[in-house]
Amino acid sequence: MKRKNKLPQNFDTKVLTINHIGSKGEGVSYLYTEFDNKEKEHHFFIPFSLPNEIIIAKPTHFSSEGIRAEIIEIQELSCDRVDPKCKHFFKCGGCKLQHWNFENYKSWKFHKVSYPILKISSNTNIKPIITSSLNSRRHAKFVAKKTKTTTIIGFNEYRTKFITKINECIILDEQLLKLINNIEKPLNKIMEVGETIHIHANLLDNGIDLLIDGLKKIPFNKFTDLNKTLLQNNVIRFNRKSNNKITDLLFITEKTGLSNKLFFSTVYPTPGGFLQATFEGENAIINNTINALENINKSRLICELFSGCGTITIPLLLKNFKIHAFEINNETLDAINIAAKKHNLVNNVITENRNLKTAPLNPEELTKYDAIIIDPPRSGARLQFSNIAKSKVPIVVSISCNINTFVRDSKLLIENNYELKWVQPIDQFLFSSHVEIVGLFEISKVN
Repeated sequence: MKRKNKLPQNFDTKVLTINHIGSKGEGVSYLYTEFDNKEKEHHFFIPFSLPNEIIIAKPTHFSSEGIRAEIIEIQELSCDRVDPKCKHFFKCGGCKLQHWNFENYKSWKFHKVSYPILKISSNTNIKPIITSSLNSRRHAKFVAKKTKTTTIIGFNEYRTKFITKINECIILDEQLLKLINNIEKPLNKIMEVGETIHIHANLLDNGIDLLIDGLKKIPFNKFTDLNKTLLQNNVIRFNRKSNNKITDLLFITEKTGLSNKLFFSTVYPTPGGFLQATFEGENAIINNTINALENINKSRLICELFSGCGTITIPLLLKNFKIHAFEINNETLDAINIAAKKHNLVNNVITENRNLKTAPLNPEELTKYDAIIIDPPRSGARLQFSNIAKSKVPIVVSISCNINTFVRDSKLLIENNYELKWVQPIDQFLFSSHVEIVGLFEISKVN
């Protein structure tokens, strides 16, 4: 939604029929009514509603896109409504669609990808969606806040800054859930009333890698109880990051590697570093990337943009590809070099620090590559894609967790003689509105 304006508490309720689920996982309804002194058909967005339901809704906010409302009463239930498996569902902001029949939910996610892509490329093969398992999430960011009476750890409630305390979760790996439930008391001893911190937890091979963003005023000798609890909950590395972005290592007990047995690879993530949400999602991304490059001459160099800590890089090196990896973070690039050295592949990889948002590779720099792999952040990489389009590199593998920026950036390639051959949707963000995408572009041989 665009900038929202809050409506008064006594605003009249509306009877709405839900038409469909929108791209953000909310029910969408259309009603011809007077609103903000304008009589026309208004769009309403209502979370936790389902298609064909008739509801009484209370409008809460409005913007240029439409009116946001909340359910007061469901007068006619959808036959596809099911009981959510998690007791936190209607408060926790992590899931939006546990209340929908799973097959309908899967079809919606597939359609969320296929519909906009086929509009810009009607011949693209949209592969069947790959879905991750329950309790498979190995990477999470929690919020903790100390009140006058206790410390709450969990996730922000839907579209608010309020925090839902998480006692159970059908998405998270059980080790992460156990951790956050056990560190409330030691955190409560050292946090200040009103203080909010962010907890980044990555589940690695031998345990949990933890980074807390905050606690900057706490001297090291005050961490004794927290450190003891973390060790009891299989935390193998604990770092603290303060506002000046300096990271302090509080302790480390074991090697902090992350293996992928399917590809016989190991990477060494930085504290709080980005990981794909699930192993199943990671495997699907790597498999599809390898398949996209099956006809590439392995003696030539492949360009990997936004490479991260090497999740894709190392499996490709093990397949004898030669990689030139670009990232903005030196620690992340160091992680790639360490992993390459461990695998005796250091001669096959070049790493380079570069801000691809402000200084993308230009078309001339790109022409020396036989293929490009690009996995930008959610905001996409418009400038970089524009340069890729002009470079005419034969193969481009585009990976994204945002269908809107994926489509936007894909248009630049399609308008410059690239064909989008296939797209693989991957649901590693269960019951949310997010979906991962891998797409293969090939330069058309017809001028």
